[in-house]
Amino acid sequence: MAKTSTTFFPNFAWAIPKAFADPLSTCRFEQGDTLYKNQSAYELPWSEVTKTNGQAIQVLSPSKGVASKSTGQDDSAFGENWQQEVIFDLHDLKTGEIQTITTTEGRLYTLLWRGDINILDEQQEAPPVPRQASALKKLLPEAAKLFQTELLPDPEVLRFLLPCDLAAGLYRDKYLNVKQKLEAEFETTVRLEQAGSLGGVVPFLPTVHVAIFSLRGTTAEMVEKSLQDVLYRPLAARKGASRFRLKTHGLLL
Repeated sequence: MAKTSTTFFPNFAWAIPKAFADPLSTCRFEQGDTLYKNQSAYELPWSEVTKTNGQAIQVLSPSKGVASKSTGQDDSAFGENWQQEVIFDLHDLKTGEIQTITTTEGRLYTLLWRGDINILDEQQEAPPVPRQASALKKLLPEAAKLFQTELLPDPEVLRFLLPCDLAAGLYRDKYLNVKQKLEAEFETTVRLEQAGSLGGVVPFLPTVHVAIFSLRGTTAEMVEKSLQDVLYRPLAARKGASRFRLKTHGLLL
C-alpha cells in the first residue's frame, strides 16, 4: 500500500486506509481487521511492524460473513451497530504488551477518530452516535454562512452545495457523479469542507463533508438540467412532467 496521504481517510487520529470505507460507513469492524496508528506500519510485514513504535488493533469478534446492519445511509442501523460488542487485541508495538479489550463498536470508532485511549474505559460516558450525511441537507443554508469565505458573492459564479460522505458508497458515488458531470460541462472548482459540529453539539462523522461546487459562466437553469441526468431516475411507468427538484439533493446559490 502506497505511503501517501491520499490513501488514508483524513480527520482520524489513527491511520485508516480507504479500504476500510465499509467498516466506517457501517460502524462494524470484524474479525481479522487490523489497524495501525501510524501509516508506515501498513507497508511492513507483521514481523517488522512489531519492531516499530506505535499501536495496532487486531479485531477478534464479531465474525466476518454476517450481514451488516447498515447500508451506509441507514442512520438507525448505524446507531444499532454503534452499540454492538467488539473484541480486539490492542498491541503496544514498542513494549510488546497486548491487551484484549471488550467494548462497543462505537467506542472503537471513537478511539480511531479521536485517539483518546480513555474512551475504552467503561466508566467513561459512552460517546454519542455521530450524525450522518442524511442530517446535513437541512443545514446547507447554515453551511453556506459558515463557509462564507468560499462563497463570497460573485455575479458570475453559482455555487452548489451537496452532502457527501467519503466512506458511504451511495453518498460518495453521488458526489463523484455530480463532480464528473459538472466538470465536464462547466468551468468548475470543487472544495470539501468537513461538517464537524455544524448545527449542534453532536458532531457529524469525520467522513461527512459539504461539497462546494463553484460554477462559472452558467445559469441555475443550465445547472439543474445538467444534474437531472445524474440525480433523477424516473419510474418507467410514470408519465407527465418531470418531478425532479434539485433542492431535494442540495442547495444551489
